[in-house]
Amino acid sequence: MAILIVTTEPLPYPGMVTTGAGLRAWSLAQGLRTQGFDVIAAMPTSVLPNTAAQNQEIRKNCFERRNLTAFIQEKNPDVLVVQHWGLMREIETVECPLVIDLAGPHLLERAYWGSESFESDLYEKLAALRRADFVLCSGEFQRHYFLGFLALAGFSLEPQLLPVIPLSLSPELPLYREGEPDAFIYGGMFLPWQNPRDALTWLLEVFDDQQRGSLTFYGGMHPEGDVSGGTFQALLERLEQHSRVRLKGVMSYEQLLAEYQDAAVALDLMARNPERELAFTTRTMVYLWCGLPVIYNNYSELSGYISRYEAGWVVSPEDEAGFKSIVSEILARPEEVRRRGQNAQHLVREHFTWDKTIGPLSSFCREPRFRPDKEAAALRFESRDLQIAQLTTELEETRSALLTLKGKKIVRLYERFGSFAFLLTPLVVLLALPVCLVLGASILLTNLLRIARK
Repeated sequence: MAILIVTTEPLPYPGMVTTGAGLRAWSLAQGLRTQGFDVIAAMPTSVLPNTAAQNQEIRKNCFERRNLTAFIQEKNPDVLVVQHWGLMREIETVECPLVIDLAGPHLLERAYWGSESFESDLYEKLAALRRADFVLCSGEFQRHYFLGFLALAGFSLEPQLLPVIPLSLSPELPLYREGEPDAFIYGGMFLPWQNPRDALTWLLEVFDDQQRGSLTFYGGMHPEGDVSGGTFQALLERLEQHSRVRLKGVMSYEQLLAEYQDAAVALDLMARNPERELAFTTRTMVYLWCGLPVIYNNYSELSGYISRYEAGWVVSPEDEAGFKSIVSEILARPEEVRRRGQNAQHLVREHFTWDKTIGPLSSFCREPRFRPDKEAAALRFESRDLQIAQLTTELEETRSALLTLKGKKIVRLYERFGSFAFLLTPLVVLLALPVCLVLGASILLTNLLRIARK
């Protein structure tokens, strides 16, 4: 059984920087491989760095977005898995069962990016979902969010609809390695829906107060620039100037994992917003997999896992005193950091390795099928769209006719003097009276002649 997974993001090949979505696509592929499937994970050639562009093994599974349909037809998979609904606009036809992986609340992300039309994005999302035979997502919180969209797209709301496959990593976890006891890390790009400003600021304040601690920052400003109106740029400048901060920039995935294991604690606390509430955060799972206990928020799905397993510390992003107390405890009690780091890997080992979480997708791929009511639902929506288009055309024609009518002299005169029409009523009566008399006389004469003939 051949499975093709396509994503817009860079996959974590050796020497390559990856993203959360790229790592998720890779984990789905690896999970399916553990179940015996022949899997191709593919990405656009546009995300290849120069170092990987010459690697033919990598390039053979890369596509030009404008030629994605031809690429899929060439690979001829038994099942196609598309990560994020936005990529469906590039795919003209699908001849095999189609899976859409809703890796995160992409519609909200577009809104935070400043999309020009939420309505157009919503229409695109529903159109993509209508084409799917099977849909999955990253978490239970997300599932509740996405079910409404699936209903709007014509899905039957069965109990088994939209199974959850969380971001998962290799079952071969690294041996727990105790890093520098006061070494913190933060990883990732600044994005419009991710604001760690307060937590990073408070962390540096504790460092200054206690004259100990260090922060290594991996990542930085997004390639698109500062999307925060200057807030992130100011924060980055402060980090650059602080003596206890090292900025490492971006690096390949395997190098990042190696560096993470030299640290003690990961900081992953961000301001609350709808996207963050729904996100099943990739970077957090990587920290836990590496044995790094995490300072995390108290409002998302992973918060409950981290709290129950004591795999880190859960705190409100608005609780400055609580946050600073946690940092002080970390600096004072390395044995507690060690215990929570081991708990972090225990949590991943029990719940978040790709061999354990891939079940719902694996089951579908063993018996791939087209959704029974997909064509009927698509036809209903197509008919509705045609009716809307027809009504829109008729409305425009009516508006045009009204504008033409309003250009007539008699209409313009009426519009100008219409408010004085009641003054003309006596004149109209006088003018109509002779006509009425003539008509009355004609009727009377006609009746008299009829009687005379009898």
